[in-house]
Amino acid sequence: MQPRSFPFNAAELETTPLFRFVPIECIEGILAHCTVQELSRDERFESAGPADRNLSILLSGRLALHYDVKETDAPLFLGPGDIIGETFAAGEPGVPCLLVAAEASRILVMEEDLMWSLAQASHAAACNLLGILLRRREPSHGSFAGTTQEYGLHDQSIVDPLTGFQTRRWLEGILERQVSRASASGKHLSLMMIDIDHFRAFNEEHGRQGGDRALHAVAKSLRNYLRPTEVVARFGGDTFAILLPDTTGATARIIAERLRQRLMHTIIDMQDGRMLPPLTISAGIAAATAGSDGRSLIDTALAALDQARAGGGNAVSG
Repeated sequence: MQPRSFPFNAAELETTPLFRFVPIECIEGILAHCTVQELSRDERFESAGPADRNLSILLSGRLALHYDVKETDAPLFLGPGDIIGETFAAGEPGVPCLLVAAEASRILVMEEDLMWSLAQASHAAACNLLGILLRRREPSHGSFAGTTQEYGLHDQSIVDPLTGFQTRRWLEGILERQVSRASASGKHLSLMMIDIDHFRAFNEEHGRQGGDRALHAVAKSLRNYLRPTEVVARFGGDTFAILLPDTTGATARIIAERLRQRLMHTIIDMQDGRMLPPLTISAGIAAATAGSDGRSLIDTALAALDQARAGGGNAVSG
């Protein structure tokens, strides 16, 4: 199957906070329905719909932002990656804005229904979109300049760039609250730790690129199999943590076993014509109990994972 052709490229999308850490192949069908608007120098930007219903994202070029619908000598400037819809929202209520291309520019337009589809297709995109919407509520946020730089360092601490999943730092930050909430409500909560078996040997045989493709294949399987409420984080190296709300330990073991069987039949596509053999995983399960806290839940899941690996891997324990 030939890759889809879009009126924009991956490099353009990578400058955009909305698509940061989002595997493009997971959202190709959504991108195919987006449109690109091209502006010549000094041409005014006219939104195809309400600014708060569509997202218009500057892919390349530069736009000058003027308030009061008149050109001024000191406009604000938007660069690649900035989201135009949010710029309108950043102005004073009732004060219209004017956007003029300071140079030839290309703008990606995503309609409201596509935003919903994007959030459902990619957890990373959903987090990015939530961050954008939250920024709209900040009264001190007067311009959208520096968007890419502002997102960069923060996102790298909570989102893994290779898999698009959350990081260990993010997981540890929210786990304590999740455990406390489950305890107070009397609901179940389980944590699953999975590890790719013999990953170091796999890396040595197939190289760094092969290892990255293997991690990507595992991440894709997790993304496709798990429910939206089941949150995945890359815990470190080839270890993933999966937080399972409203899930007993017994049910978590069933989920882990199905994941193990699924991955045994997952071929790793190197995207250069080569296919690498499937991997196996080991999984450890921990269920929150009275007196549990976030640290003890992680430690119990990791201990169960060690037990699963002790017999050679390709097993579930806990």
